[in-house]
Amino acid sequence: MENYIEQLQFHQKTQVIKISQDGVILETDTSLFNWKKGNSIYEAHPFFEILRSFTEEPGEQSALNFPCIHLENDITDDERICDVSIVFQGKEITIILYDYTEKYNELNQFAQQKNESILLSKKLELKNKYLLEKEEFKNSFIANINHEIRTPLTSILGFIEVLEKTKLTFEQEELSRIIKRESKHLNALIDDMLDISKIESGTLKVVEERFSFGELIDGFKESYQKVAEENGIIFETQIDDAIQEYLIGDRTRVFQILNNVLNNAFKFTEEGKVSFSISKNYQRTNKLSLTFKIEDSGFGIQEENIPHLFDRFTRFDTDKQITGTGLGLAIVKNLVDLLNGEIKVSSTPEKGTTFIIKLPFKFEVTKKAATERKKKKYKLPAGKKKFRILVVEDEEITQYLVMKILISQGTFFVDIAINGEEAINYIERRTYDLVIMDLNVSKHDGFQTTHMIRNNYGDKYISEVPIIGFSGKADEHARDKCLRSGMDDFIAKPFEQEELLYKITKQIAKKAAD
Repeated sequence: MENYIEQLQFHQKTQVIKISQDGVILETDTSLFNWKKGNSIYEAHPFFEILRSFTEEPGEQSALNFPCIHLENDITDDERICDVSIVFQGKEITIILYDYTEKYNELNQFAQQKNESILLSKKLELKNKYLLEKEEFKNSFIANINHEIRTPLTSILGFIEVLEKTKLTFEQEELSRIIKRESKHLNALIDDMLDISKIESGTLKVVEERFSFGELIDGFKESYQKVAEENGIIFETQIDDAIQEYLIGDRTRVFQILNNVLNNAFKFTEEGKVSFSISKNYQRTNKLSLTFKIEDSGFGIQEENIPHLFDRFTRFDTDKQITGTGLGLAIVKNLVDLLNGEIKVSSTPEKGTTFIIKLPFKFEVTKKAATERKKKKYKLPAGKKKFRILVVEDEEITQYLVMKILISQGTFFVDIAINGEEAINYIERRTYDLVIMDLNVSKHDGFQTTHMIRNNYGDKYISEVPIIGFSGKADEHARDKCLRSGMDDFIAKPFEQEELLYKITKQIAKKAAD
């Protein structure tokens, strides 16, 4: 023991103190603490009060060890963190102090860093969770608002179509045209909000399908020629004749891109012209790239504003009052990127703006591609004067609209059910040729009601009745869900009369042909 203590005394990180049973310091060095011989160890530091119980009532302990004891250093006026060993030898007690201040501080710093890292990770996790919940709430809110707005919008557009087929004065025709135009504008704004929400959440998918490119472009020619005439400007088109009639791509997204840019060109052009040209960029095997050029002679854009043109909610000041959400070009840029295309813009203030868009497509190289696939025409089965339709819808205005459209044809009887439970009761009592099923009715929603019709009855007139889903959620997901649930088709609100009648006729004709 003596040799061990002598070795420790040469180590600057160690101090050895011998005390008597009553706590008087008998021997000590001052390598760590300046405690004097003859002083009481109890006055040196309150920690040593622990020795009183062992000196007043001696036990069988030979040694005690205490780690990480904070002791004040009178020499340097700081604090040392020591491991304390106490050895009992007869009437003498030896105290050995091991200074591990640096090591404990390092460990504490490491622990602090680890804690901070854990806290930072937790903070990021909570922030991410908050952002996800916020995004989910936003998307849910937009989807619900979309449904709530589309329901009255369906009635407005529907009744305008009904009104247009009546005898109207010139002034009434003009007013109905304005109402229809503004309602369609509102519908377009809803679509923009939904699309930007889908783009941000990464849920917008590219759908490749074969479509008539010529028909798509002819639609633009016809509709924007009317806009040009109304605004007193020229609309020029130049389309490369070598472009295939049928292409493979996402027709809906291509339409959105071109329609947004064309609409923008007309919106900012008060006089002069808007030019729309399409040419082949390249063609290899069954792939090709087309270049769309849309040029106007409108207000133009300041050079410093061009980099911000595709930002959301960007609106640049002009003398003309321009309406819109500021989402159109942001959607265009995102859709072009989604289709792996390119978009460039150049502009001169007071002279006009030019958009150049390059988009990739595919095409069929077989002879079959040369054959036009026209929309198949359907006729109601002969031999039956009238067909009975059940409309499952809880909105009174929409009920009236659908009844008005169908009854005016002279070939339909119409019954109305306001919820799924009532629809089941009607189906059990009467034979229907078709059911129009709103997806969000009460008691049993459209999906549950369809499931019951398809699975709970042995009577084929009930279980195989054609069902068309009906909803304000106008997206592919809603349509797919309808078809998976057992429905035969889907129509979104707002709808056009021709589309509704076409789908009804199609399903009744297909059922009769089975």
